[in-house]
Amino acid sequence: MAKVLVTGATGQVGSRLVRQLLARNHDVRGTIWAAAPPAELERLAGFDIQLASGDLTDPAFVRGAVAGVDAVIHTANLVGPYFQNNVATTMEVARACGEAADHLDRLIYVSSSGVFPNDSHVLACAYHPVDEQHPKRVTSEYNLSKIIGEQLMELTTRRTGLRTVIVRPSHVLSGEKVLQQFTVGRVVGNLKSGQANPASELYMADGTELWRQVEAVAEDASQPCSVTDLEGRPWYYQPNDARDVAHALVCALERPEALGEAFNLGAPRVFPYTKGAALLGELSGRQPLSIKLPVRWRYDHDIAKARSWIGYQPHGDLGPMLRSAWAYKQGEHDGYGWDGF
Repeated sequence: MAKVLVTGATGQVGSRLVRQLLARNHDVRGTIWAAAPPAELERLAGFDIQLASGDLTDPAFVRGAVAGVDAVIHTANLVGPYFQNNVATTMEVARACGEAADHLDRLIYVSSSGVFPNDSHVLACAYHPVDEQHPKRVTSEYNLSKIIGEQLMELTTRRTGLRTVIVRPSHVLSGEKVLQQFTVGRVVGNLKSGQANPASELYMADGTELWRQVEAVAEDASQPCSVTDLEGRPWYYQPNDARDVAHALVCALERPEALGEAFNLGAPRVFPYTKGAALLGELSGRQPLSIKLPVRWRYDHDIAKARSWIGYQPHGDLGPMLRSAWAYKQGEHDGYGWDGF
């Protein structure tokens, strides 16, 4: 049993991580954003956890949070144009942990697949599937903040000897969010993004706006959408359920093989749009739109290293993720565990 600090304890990943740590008898302390809405605070109501509310850019607050723990898992993060906040919070956490290196076992940093990125509708991947050796290319300030975060981990190790672990989840989903991924709206959004980015895998050099073909035959944006290329190869997608990200962080905490390493995380396998749309159609009672396009979207993340090195065993395959999300949407499941799926 370890005493563990979880930054961002009420977040999408943090709230699930706290539950899994407590279930494994770890002593948990958490930091929460001072401006966190009441709905987020409710995520940990009734749990035996010490929560500290404050600003992770405040060195004194961070040092106090780190004092006396055995390990730190830094999940706190704002997705979007929050470069300064994400870099500043990670820098202060790294500094405080470095100062406590003599008694701290490890610092685990939640990065992102955006460091590569594997968003082929923005930038064509160097190869598929995207593994830990894939080149890192900046496509947004958010991605840059994650690359800098990884460099701060490396810097802290060089300066202080503190052992660090980096995990890189692919698109993290919870609740009912995965239900939006196999729809006309998502396909149209990817095609628009691809056409706006000439270096993407979806760009049409002749200027064809492929999304108009989809919209012309679709019922609406929420209709399930089964997409293949002209050769019949399906589009595919490999997100990461927040429950599985939490599981990976527990593995990174408990396994010595994790130290000094970086690990890609994702679903057990890629989700073909043909299968995703069919299952979404079954759940929603709607007929999927089937369409062929002259481009192929591929979003993947090779998780072989995490599987073999630290025992990562993601539960969130296509069926469990979609059925769990549908139950959550119907108010029949809380979305924190895998019971029944």
